[in-house]
Amino acid sequence: MTGPAMDVTPYGEKEIFSAFHESKSFSKHLLTIYSLAVGVNAKKIVDLGIGSTTRALRFAAQTTGGVCYSCDVDTARFTSLLEHQDKHWKFFLGASEKFFAQLDGPYDFVLHDAAHDYYQVKMDLEAIIPKMKRFGLICIHDTQQTELSHDMLAAIKDALRGKAVSMVNLPFSSGLAIIRIEESALPEIVPSSGLLPDGRIETVPIACAMQVVEGADYGKADTSLRRWLHWRARKVIKGS
Repeated sequence: MTGPAMDVTPYGEKEIFSAFHESKSFSKHLLTIYSLAVGVNAKKIVDLGIGSTTRALRFAAQTTGGVCYSCDVDTARFTSLLEHQDKHWKFFLGASEKFFAQLDGPYDFVLHDAAHDYYQVKMDLEAIIPKMKRFGLICIHDTQQTELSHDMLAAIKDALRGKAVSMVNLPFSSGLAIIRIEESALPEIVPSSGLLPDGRIETVPIACAMQVVEGADYGKADTSLRRWLHWRARKVIKGS
C-alpha cells in the first residue's frame, strides 16, 4: 500500500524563493544547492532522499539541460512518483548501494539527505567519491544537527581520509557540508557561463586541497562556538 503522492514538481523562480522563507529544516539551503548545481553547470545531479531538495535540483537540471537522478528507499511513500519521471528527472526506488551500482559516473553535483547513520553515510560517500568529476560538489545535510552531527561528521571524516578535498560547513538550518573534489581521474567540471566568445574558459578552477586532521575530537557535544568547529583541516603537504 502506498501513501499519498508527494509534490516533487520542479520549483519555479517564485516558488523557490517562497520555500526559502519557510520554517523547515532545509528551507534556507534551497537557494544554495540550486545555485551551486547551476554554477557548476551540473549535467548529472544525484539527489539522495526525496524532499524539497528534489524540487530544487529538478529546477537546476531544467536550467542546465541536465538530469537529476533521485534515490529513496521508502516504497510506502514514493512508489507513485515513478510514473512522473521525465527527461530531466529519473527516480530509483530502492537501496542506495543498488542505485550507485547502476548509475555510472561522472557526477557533477550530489546532495545527500537520506540516511543519517555513520555506516550508511560513509558507505554512500565511498560509492560517490570515485565517480565525481574534479571540482565537482557534494552537499551533505544535518552536519550541525544536535542529535545527528556526531555520526554525520565522523562518517565524512572517515570517508574522506586521504582524499584531496576542500570543505565548508554552513552552521544554520541543521548544517550543510559542501565538499569540493580537488583531485579526480575524471574530467574537470566546466562552470556555467564559463566560456568566452573565442572559446577560452573564463573561470579557471584552482585546486585547494585539504585533509582531515588526525585526532580531531568529534565526541563532545555542547552549545558553544566550538560546536561549529567540528571539522578541522590542514593543507596537504606532498608526500605526507
